[in-house]
Amino acid sequence: MRKFLFETFALSSTDVFHLASTSINNHDDLNPHDHDYFEFFIVSDGEGIHKINNKELSIQKGEACFIRPHDVHTFKKTSKEELVITNLAIKADLLPFYKERYFTSPQLFYWNDEQIPLHVVFTDDELQSILGYLDQMVSKENNLLTLDTFVLHLFSLLKDYSIQDGHLPSWLNYSLKEFKSPQHLKTGINGFIELSQRSGDHVNRVVKKCMQKTLTELVNDERLLYTANQLAMTNAPIKSIYTNAGFENHSYFFRIFKKKYGITPQQYRSKNHKVI
Repeated sequence: MRKFLFETFALSSTDVFHLASTSINNHDDLNPHDHDYFEFFIVSDGEGIHKINNKELSIQKGEACFIRPHDVHTFKKTSKEELVITNLAIKADLLPFYKERYFTSPQLFYWNDEQIPLHVVFTDDELQSILGYLDQMVSKENNLLTLDTFVLHLFSLLKDYSIQDGHLPSWLNYSLKEFKSPQHLKTGINGFIELSQRSGDHVNRVVKKCMQKTLTELVNDERLLYTANQLAMTNAPIKSIYTNAGFENHSYFFRIFKKKYGITPQQYRSKNHKVI
């Protein structure tokens, strides 16, 4: 096993990150390795296998991982398409700053103590946003300002992943992100299960374990969040808002909305919908 050292590929002693994009083919000899730095990688194209801490995980376009220095990993291509990995190496002594400044839980992102580090799957729009930031970093100075601009954008995309046990399975993160649109909200529990590509029993069990709520409660919470945002941000009729969220019964919607927010939808709109 090899250990990759930040100093071996840093162009300057003042560099705080190193960015590289690698195309992996079937003939690459990718030996397992760990590092003396933290790494963020994202799959920008193709699919393959991420071998990590004696486990093999399928990875695909849009999937990313937060690698800790002690993690031992490598990659393997599994399809005809080119597997392209973009890696961002970050000097190890910089990470405590982000943890202390932005996160109250000790078990998030790079700081969870599970065998497998955090894997997430980004939507196509999020992937393009991340790759856009990374492309800009290539032409900018290799300093803290450049790094902070990207890292804060990345953390802001990941704010929904900050739950009590440190992270969600990548398939559940993906389902939650996709489910927020009206076209999916209307499909309810069955639609969420279909998005997850898992059995209903498995989805219920994981949601309960990770989020301390039932799948029914999760779906209602997502629907209520959508209606609350629409009430605060738009002038759309209340009926069209709650039907777009998947609520079919007027009385039921008003009852659970008031239970959740303590006031009626009309009162919520009056309180939060301000024109400045």
